[in-house]
Amino acid sequence: MTMAPKEDERSVRLIIESRLDNVFLLGLSVQAFCRSIPLDDVAAYQVELCVVEAVNNAIRHGYDSEPGHEVELIVSLHRGGITLRVCDGGRPLENMDNADMNFDEEDLDSLPERGMGLFLIHTVMDEVSYERLGGRNILTMSKFVHREGSG
Repeated sequence: MTMAPKEDERSVRLIIESRLDNVFLLGLSVQAFCRSIPLDDVAAYQVELCVVEAVNNAIRHGYDSEPGHEVELIVSLHRGGITLRVCDGGRPLENMDNADMNFDEEDLDSLPERGMGLFLIHTVMDEVSYERLGGRNILTMSKFVHREGSG
């Protein structure tokens, strides 16, 4: 799947095998990309965490932690910020809309056992979407650079 970049956009594709011990490589790369925009350290860490969470989910839930499959990360830098697409051929995402989780932040026992990664992604990223296209899952996450004086 190739998406045509916009005129002010620069993109790179990174592919790892579906093994959890490979995910840190994508995290390191995302940190470097975020610094080049630039995002502040906290925002860069949050974006990295969202990518790691999304890729871990693809491996664990899409591929049942089975190695030998590809997980692709497409990183696009543009004037407004960074867009990241996590693509895999695993099982489709069942419930993308769990960003409205109900739990008591003061009561750790009330935290749900699953779905916190998507909650985190929806909370941190400025835009999040999911689609299934040609047998592939595509989770798109965008973080915008908020420049001084731009509102």
